[in-house]
Amino acid sequence: MYITISPQKIGPAFSSSVADFVDYLEKENTDRLPEAQEYFFNQTQEKITRDKVIKEIDGNTAKLKTTEPRYYSLTINPSQKELQHIKNDPEKLKVYTREVMKDYAASFNREINGRPVQVSDIKYYAKMEFSRTYKERDKEVRENAPFNNKIAQLKNELRKVQRGEITGHPHNIRKEILALQKEAPHKIEGKLIDEGTPKQGNQTHLHLIVSRKDQSNTVSLSPGSKYKASEVSLHGKIVKRGFDRDRFFEKAEKTFDQQFNYKRNFVEQYNARKTYLQSPQKYYSMILKLPTNERKVAMGILNTGVSKIPDARIRFAVKQFQKAIELGLKSSSIGY
Repeated sequence: MYITISPQKIGPAFSSSVADFVDYLEKENTDRLPEAQEYFFNQTQEKITRDKVIKEIDGNTAKLKTTEPRYYSLTINPSQKELQHIKNDPEKLKVYTREVMKDYAASFNREINGRPVQVSDIKYYAKMEFSRTYKERDKEVRENAPFNNKIAQLKNELRKVQRGEITGHPHNIRKEILALQKEAPHKIEGKLIDEGTPKQGNQTHLHLIVSRKDQSNTVSLSPGSKYKASEVSLHGKIVKRGFDRDRFFEKAEKTFDQQFNYKRNFVEQYNARKTYLQSPQKYYSMILKLPTNERKVAMGILNTGVSKIPDARIRFAVKQFQKAIELGLKSSSIGY
């Protein structure tokens, strides 16, 4: 499970309204009939319209400065392995999302009217999406880029030859294009992956728009706080503040596992990803100490990128992992 939290983009180049973001999230509805469209939902309601989301989020910004985000964007990104486990069931993901928002509320070190923050205090709207496309930053697009660029140049040259604008041999140009297409590393059904190419497999994920202010429009709840838990004097009163991201990510992961009886491998765990970023050597060591079956599963997950370690690091991790296993086998420290 990979969850992100991002603040609203602010500044002269960005709208203060949530409307642009809402319209972006409506993109999958463009070619659907009304009865097939996907609506927003929240903790207690279904089929919430675009207009209501914009009105509620834009109208819930009391006393916020122009330099402060008015809302936060959360994404809930189950891996294909997790989606397969729940049979890619949208209703199960809705139930899970509502449980995640309970975890979100509980991760605030704040009180409202003398009690901890509850999910009923959070104003949010969630939207489920079922497809993804490759982006410019994706490994497949980056590694295919030299081939796609050269092919585009050759196709342009071929058109000029056919129009008689330049001299050349169309057969040779086509032959060179075919060679590049064959050599390119990443393809789907024979076609080169490029920016905008749809990704294969189950790609169901969720976007959430979460208001910075609580339901009453009086309390500011920022998951972007740099404090996990602290207290500060405000107008002569001691006020708690902070949001514990580690607690939130860990709890959301455990919620999925408990709710769906999911057996999470070490490399799928949030704490494992943190360990890798802090100490790759310790990470590899922990993998090598896994039971044989779990170690084999870990290797397969690393190869498919389910662990959500950045692409370049996945490749490096797999190579290091393979070397470590080979060394361990030679020294008889591990076995299959």
